[in-house]
Amino acid sequence: MRLGKLEEEIRSLSKQRNEHNQLTKENLSKRNETIKQINELLDKAKENKKSRDELNIQVKQLKERRKEIQNTLQENKKTLDEIIEKEEITNKADIQRKRKQMRGLNSKIDKLEWELQTSVLTPDQEKEMVQLLEKYSEQLNKIAEQVHITTRQTSMWREIASFQKQVNNLYNQIIDYAKESQIYHNLMNQHYHQVNSLRKLEREHQKLFLKNKKIADSFHRDFLSKVSEKNELRNQLRDFKQKVRKEMREKLKTDVEESTQKAYAKYDKGENLSMEEFRLLVEKGLI
Repeated sequence: MRLGKLEEEIRSLSKQRNEHNQLTKENLSKRNETIKQINELLDKAKENKKSRDELNIQVKQLKERRKEIQNTLQENKKTLDEIIEKEEITNKADIQRKRKQMRGLNSKIDKLEWELQTSVLTPDQEKEMVQLLEKYSEQLNKIAEQVHITTRQTSMWREIASFQKQVNNLYNQIIDYAKESQIYHNLMNQHYHQVNSLRKLEREHQKLFLKNKKIADSFHRDFLSKVSEKNELRNQLRDFKQKVRKEMREKLKTDVEESTQKAYAKYDKGENLSMEEFRLLVEKGLI
């Protein structure tokens, strides 16, 4: 009765242990798959970060180049003003008006360049301002062709116009690279956001893995305890059976010896023996 109950408990514990071991394997598999996805996303994020950083370096270099050209441009404009002043161009009314227009356009260009360098703008706002800068530069060049009447002035202005065009082109390149850099930056952040979500999922799988493993281990310990108890009980039953058999053999031996002695006594007295008594004396070699 007790052994049967133990075997039933062992089967139940084994079943529950195996069920939680299976859950543990599933949790571990899901956790490992999540870690794999995290590593893949991190690799993509690193690639996007590398592309973003490379573009940012190019933007920085372009800005430095633009600054150098702008400094040269301002120096050339100052030189041109000095040339005009020295050559004492006849101040005709039309030339005066056009020079006034040029000063106004130069002022607008300087203001736009200052805003582009110092203001926090979106790429679209920067693009719009660069387009306006190109428009003012084109107007300025047309007026300059009419005002700069000497060869030296014309040569200097062409150099200024060339530098201004380079500056405008650099603005456009900077904006394009900055936009592309922002795309990679956004992708990088998107991957990191996905990684954070997956890490929460990974922690949940790990938590379930540890929980089910703990339960499975507990069932396994109980299982081993019951198996040990069953083996101990079996050993006790075996010892008991051996003891009973031994006692029975000893009792049988004693009974046989008593029966032999009685049969031999009857034989010795010449009394009639039963078939069993006669067989017993023959087996013992007494007759």
